[in-house]
Amino acid sequence: MADYDFPPSLLEAQRAYDAADSRVQEVTDALPSSMAVLSGEAEISMEQRQALADARAERLHRLAVLYHDAWWDAVEDQRAARLQLQEAAKARGAH
Repeated sequence: MADYDFPPSLLEAQRAYDAADSRVQEVTDALPSSMAVLSGEAEISMEQRQALADARAERLHRLAVLYHDAWWDAVEDQRAARLQLQEAAKARGAH
């Protein structure tokens, strides 16, 4: 697998996507369980629905920014590059 030299903007775009994805998980985790909703023991409020919709929209936006970066046009093996980018963003974000 080739080693890629990612521009800082792409690393930041990956970190922004990861944060947005974590936010979706956080909102989802705060929702009542599906079983509680189905049994009528709990409801998902309009505020919770809106928070989830907003978090998902932000994640989609961050994904579009990440994957539509012009840097990808010059990459032959995009799958390998994406995996390496994810690893690099996590490693550099931890410092």
